[in-house]
Amino acid sequence: MSSIDEELFLYAFMEWIGEILDSRGLHLIIDGKALRGATSKVRGERTPMIMNVIDAQTKLVLCQYPIDCKENECAAIPKLLKLLNIRGSTVTIDAIGTNTGIMEQIVQAGGHYVLTVKRNNPETYEDLVRTFQELGKTYEDSQADGSCKKRYQELLAKYEQDDHYEKNRERHEHRYYQVCHDPTVLERTMRDWGSVKTVGCVRQIRIPVRRNEKGEETTPDEKTFLQNREKTIGADADDGRSAKVQMVGVVSDRELSLDEMAKIKRQHWMIENSLHHVLDDTFREDRSPAKRSRNNLALIRKISYNVLRIAFKEEISPGVMTERMDIFADSPDLITKYFFSPILSLN
Repeated sequence: MSSIDEELFLYAFMEWIGEILDSRGLHLIIDGKALRGATSKVRGERTPMIMNVIDAQTKLVLCQYPIDCKENECAAIPKLLKLLNIRGSTVTIDAIGTNTGIMEQIVQAGGHYVLTVKRNNPETYEDLVRTFQELGKTYEDSQADGSCKKRYQELLAKYEQDDHYEKNRERHEHRYYQVCHDPTVLERTMRDWGSVKTVGCVRQIRIPVRRNEKGEETTPDEKTFLQNREKTIGADADDGRSAKVQMVGVVSDRELSLDEMAKIKRQHWMIENSLHHVLDDTFREDRSPAKRSRNNLALIRKISYNVLRIAFKEEISPGVMTERMDIFADSPDLITKYFFSPILSLN
C-alpha cells in the first residue's frame, strides 16, 4: 500500500465517487480526524491527521486530505476546498475554519458557508455572546411589555429566538437558538467579514441522566442543574469550555431562518457519529499502527464504508455497520454488483 501514489489514488477515488454523487448543491461537512495508532514513538512527534468531507444527506465520503506534519488544519482546509466543486453547496466547518480567507475562497468558488465562532476568535466570540445576551433580554422585555423601550428596535425586526429539547441517549439536551439577519449587529467583526448575512448564537445544556438505587430517574431540571453548577465552578459556566454547558456563535453568507440554522448546525456533527466513530469502532482505524501506508489505508476504509452505505441504502434495511459487513461478505451477488459493476448515480 505504501508504494501506491497517494495523490493519484485520491484522484481515482474522487473520480469514482464523483460519478455516483455530484458534490455541487449539497451540504458538505468538513472535519479533521486523528490517526492515533500511526503516531511515531518519537518525543514531540505530532499525531497524523486527515481532513474528511462527507455529504450530510447520504453520509458518503467525497474526499480526504492528509495533513502534513508541518501543517495544521487551518492551512490544509484551503487546499482541500480546491479539490472540490462546491458550487451551490453549503460548507460547514468547525471553528478552526472561521477566518476571512476561507470564507472568501468558498464564496468565490460559488459555494456558501455556515461556520462556528468559538474562543479561538476571542474578540468576535465575546462580542457575539454579549450582543445576543442583550438582544435576548430586550426581546423578552418587549414580549412582556410592549410599551418598554427597545434598545435594539431595528435589530429586533430581524431577530428570532427559540428553544429545543430532546432526550438523547443518557442525557437531556436543551438548546437555545438565536438568529439575527442584520450582520451589523457585530460591528467590529463585519469590517473583515463582509460576506456574512446571518449571525447566530447557540447555547446548549447537556444534563446527564441520574438514577437512584431503585433505577428511578432523579435527573435535576435545567434550573436546578445550573444553580448547582454555578455553586461549584462559578457563574461563568457557559463560555464554551465545558461539554455540559456550551455557547457558540454561527456566521453564514446565507440568509438562514432559525430552523435552517438549527438543522445545519445539528447536521454538522453527524460526521463524528456517522463516519469517525464507525472508522474507529468498526474499521479499527485508531488502532492501526501503519505509518508509511496510513493515508492509502484510510482511503481503502472509506471505499469500503461508501460501498456499504450505498448497498444498504438500496438493498437491505439499515442496521449496525458490523452486521452490514457480515451480510455483504456472505453475499457474492452484492460483492459482484457493487465492486465489479457500475454503481448508478445518486443525484
